[in-house]
Amino acid sequence: VVLCIFAFGMLVGYLFFAGEGEDMANALSSMRWPWLVLAVLMVVGYWFFESVCMQIFSRDMFPKFRFRDTFLCTIIGQYFNCITPLSSGGQPFQAYYYNRFGMPLSKSMPMLVSRFVTYQVATSAFCALVLLFRLHYFVEENSALTTLVVIGFIGGLGLLLMLLAIAFWRNGIVKLMTWAFKLAGKMHIVKDPEKRIVDTTKTIDDAYNEMRYMMKKPRLFARSIAVTFVQLLEFFAISYVIMRGLGCDGDFLTVISCQAFVYMISSFVPTPGAMGAAETSYALFFSTIYPSASFVALSTFIWRFLTFYFPIVTGMLVTLAVNRGDAVRAQEANKNLE
Repeated sequence: VVLCIFAFGMLVGYLFFAGEGEDMANALSSMRWPWLVLAVLMVVGYWFFESVCMQIFSRDMFPKFRFRDTFLCTIIGQYFNCITPLSSGGQPFQAYYYNRFGMPLSKSMPMLVSRFVTYQVATSAFCALVLLFRLHYFVEENSALTTLVVIGFIGGLGLLLMLLAIAFWRNGIVKLMTWAFKLAGKMHIVKDPEKRIVDTTKTIDDAYNEMRYMMKKPRLFARSIAVTFVQLLEFFAISYVIMRGLGCDGDFLTVISCQAFVYMISSFVPTPGAMGAAETSYALFFSTIYPSASFVALSTFIWRFLTFYFPIVTGMLVTLAVNRGDAVRAQEANKNLE
């Protein structure tokens, strides 16, 4: 709640200072609410496609798990992704709630790792296509951001290459990691390097097993990649729908490219929800498309509200509802025992 209040206050402040009197009034008066309702539905659609991807793996690993519970775990995961640095909290809490809904951790953890791998593959491929077809436009329009885009893409590609290295060069990665921790221990940079080696080796082994698992099931892998491509296209298109909701028009491919570049830049910013970087990069990229600063500020506000605050509020309510439901059932069970 504190995080939301602080970040939302900053966003409102940006809207107030970036807006320009009459232009802001014109932007507000031109809003087309059906388009904005569609944007909300597209956010829910992003959760739906994420749940479909998870259910693809669930049907293979734990067939009796219900899609309804998968969807709830997805919403909860989105909530914890938003409030933790680098979206690091989403998967651990998803695994916890999968377990509460009846799926063993021995099934949910491999499933989540598999989903992480397919998401990274799909996003790297999607962003590579965007760079291939639209980078020249932004070099001409806003060359200062090109370096940040390339750095963001290299970061995502580097993560993907690391996963592939684990799949095909597991022993070499373990040896390299062991050498690095021992050296850090001798330099007194890392305490208890042996424990770090054991823990990291286990993590590498888990990732290795999941990579090998997916390589043995190419159809499963391909289905998840295909759904993720649709998911990303739908998610990036939210910005286009917001644009139409503000009474503006623009080239669909350019808007999609802007949003993909925002994603590339903000993905590796170590603040909850890429706070600060997401808003700044969005405003900078879309300043080349919207007719005035007021439209840019208003679209930034709406986009951030839908993709950051809306998942937080929805995920918080779902999490509280699930917890309360479990507590009520536990109380009833205790009464029956008495």
